[in-house]
Amino acid sequence: MKVTDKPLAVAGLISYRCKGGYGWIMIGAKNHADAIIQANRPSDTVKPETLEMWDGNKYASVSP
Repeated sequence: MKVTDKPLAVAGLISYRCKGGYGWIMIGAKNHADAIIQANRPSDTVKPETLEMWDGNKYASVSP
């Protein structure tokens, strides 16, 4: 299993990932809005529609 397919957030945060210009940006955040803020810190090419959250088994899209 690739490291980008595993939850990586520390205890107390939710694991998210978002597609950036060079691949997945792994994020630990409090909620969806916080995840987008954190994803934009290292990259200005983040597309919010690619945000995914760990659901306990896999990453799943948070977009409706």
